[in-house]
Amino acid sequence: MKSSNIRTYIMLHMIVLLSSFIPSIVRLIHVPAIELLFLRTLFAFIILLFLVGKRATPNFLTKKAIFQMLGSGVLVFFFWGLSFISVKISTASVSLVGMATTSLWISFLDPLLSKRKSHPFQILVGLNAILGIYIIFDSDFGYGWGLAVGIIGAIFGALLTIYNAKLAKQYDSYVVTFYQMTGALLSTTLFLPFYYFFYLAPEGKSLQFEASPTDYILILGLAFIFSIYIYSIFISIMKSIPPFTVALVNNLNPVYGTAAAILLFQENIMNTGFYIGTSLLLLSVFTYPILNKYIKNK
Repeated sequence: MKSSNIRTYIMLHMIVLLSSFIPSIVRLIHVPAIELLFLRTLFAFIILLFLVGKRATPNFLTKKAIFQMLGSGVLVFFFWGLSFISVKISTASVSLVGMATTSLWISFLDPLLSKRKSHPFQILVGLNAILGIYIIFDSDFGYGWGLAVGIIGAIFGALLTIYNAKLAKQYDSYVVTFYQMTGALLSTTLFLPFYYFFYLAPEGKSLQFEASPTDYILILGLAFIFSIYIYSIFISIMKSIPPFTVALVNNLNPVYGTAAAILLFQENIMNTGFYIGTSLLLLSVFTYPILNKYIKNK
């Protein structure tokens, strides 16, 4: 392996390690998931407006390119929004397990979107993952909805990863990040009235943007460090590493993230069914690339 590729892989692992702290940071912020998503994308948009500058103007990009990147911001909205909700209604560890299925979804969605044939073993891997999820839900597990939301979020994460792999080869990573944050911000802004009138108002609640100085510091950290710097590097890495490989390395997220959650919140108290189901789920996630590589080399 070339030294440049080794550096890229090391960088990818460092990004995954740092990103694994996001669920724990989200738990520390006393702002609801949707309002948090709005503030995170708003701060990221404002900062990127100064960082990217003229590179993001129509003079340097076609209208088609701009709309493509803005449209992919909708995927960011769903991916981040659902991951935030998953953390808020369950635990950081449970959310990470749901998000760990991203590479599994890529294994099914990438051939489908690329119009390539899938292999029978994909069905077996998928069934094993479903069995793992069933065991978790069937056990005395109190965070079923949190896991379900995390898994749905992983589907949008898979679509975003596949799409970013294409965008990374065509455009500057910071420009892509700028338009995706803009698209995510617009999506969240359009969603806020529905969120208020159909969810908050009937329960006598209102939008909650008030937060402590510590909360705002953490949100700014999410925006600058994770939404801009790490996210842009993540996109740039995809110029040389396939989306499935990126997602596979990202499966270490639950390992790093659960360790962080145990240290911060003592989230190690789970029943046996959770650990058995999680083991089957992660087994599916990690065995797929091995089987896939074996079949391709035959």
